[in-house]
Amino acid sequence: MSGAVAQAVEAPRPAAAAAAASAAPASGTSRAAAAAAAARGAGGCGVVRKPGPATMEHVLLALRETEAEREARIRGMFGFFDASGRGHLDQEQIEAGLAALHLPPEGGGKGGGYALELLRACDRDRDGRVGYDDFRRYMDDKELELYRIFQAIDVEHNGCILPEELWHALVKAGIEIDDEELARFVEHVDKDNNGIITFEEWRDFLLLYPHEATMENIYHHWERVCLVDIGEQAAIPERISKHVAPESAIRFYAYEMLKEYIMKSKGENKSDIGTSGRLMAGGLAGAVAQTAIYPIDLVKTRLQTFASGSGKIPSLSALSRDIWVQEGPRAFYRGLVPSLLGMVPYAGIDLTVYETLKEMSKTYVLKDSDPGPLLQLGCGTVSGALGATCVYPLQVIRTR
Repeated sequence: MSGAVAQAVEAPRPAAAAAAASAAPASGTSRAAAAAAAARGAGGCGVVRKPGPATMEHVLLALRETEAEREARIRGMFGFFDASGRGHLDQEQIEAGLAALHLPPEGGGKGGGYALELLRACDRDRDGRVGYDDFRRYMDDKELELYRIFQAIDVEHNGCILPEELWHALVKAGIEIDDEELARFVEHVDKDNNGIITFEEWRDFLLLYPHEATMENIYHHWERVCLVDIGEQAAIPERISKHVAPESAIRFYAYEMLKEYIMKSKGENKSDIGTSGRLMAGGLAGAVAQTAIYPIDLVKTRLQTFASGSGKIPSLSALSRDIWVQEGPRAFYRGLVPSLLGMVPYAGIDLTVYETLKEMSKTYVLKDSDPGPLLQLGCGTVSGALGATCVYPLQVIRTR
């Protein structure tokens, strides 16, 4: 829900003043500290925590809010759910509010879904209705809980969560996450796209999450409900090692065609195309295949993460039509460029190494005999691993 709750119900408040960073970081400063200093200089990080046990005073300081501003924000949120003005909330109103925020009312947990779990978390007297006082108490408890875990993740104590801090917290909780997933996580929570997570962004992401805010629960909440919003972000579709059958078929076909074209343009035999020719053909083939399949991959990812208020999943054709009508044809290629930056070198190295190893085995091992399936499997394994290893630094740089 990153940004949705804030946009719908947050009371206006003065913009925080940006502190100018005049001194460059010393040569011994860590990358994390330099990033945090730059973020603070741009107004990105929150206020550094005051000493002592976490209290609502710390929360207000981190949010740069006064008590009156916070009260107005919470009343606005209550009014957002209580659209009919009844003065209390029931499960039906909560379901409607969650649907408006693109959070599914079902599927949240053992008790019947997020709407029912949120109702139970707020309803202290168990009468099936939530008045403003109950809602306010839930907000107090939840924001304080979120502040405590935010501080636990923010080991630099600079008022914001850096990607590496989030990664360390997830790993410490026993969750394996790669750079691409981490980038998606940060991008989803990071509303202003400055590469860091402030407490305000952290709060907006988890404020209506009715369960205990442990790192494991937070990760699964993101994974289940908020994994990716392709309509707003330039999302990278799939990890470089996961390809669907059409992409592989297009890539190999384009590779053979491009090899012939390069060979003819050089006036040489195909067997003498050389390493540079194979790299060029492989990289271009990867770009062609990725571009061809990208719209299908985007719709597939959107379909997998689709969350509607009714819980109904649209058909592939209906979802494609909605994207075309509401967002235009360019929406089908959002995020293509960063995806190509990883795919082109990977495909070039993978296909070049595969064919080179196959030719070498044919010449030096099999004495001009054609390599069998087992040998081809070995060549493919080595080429894929080498390609992924060579491209990995690019993936890390792109994520950072």
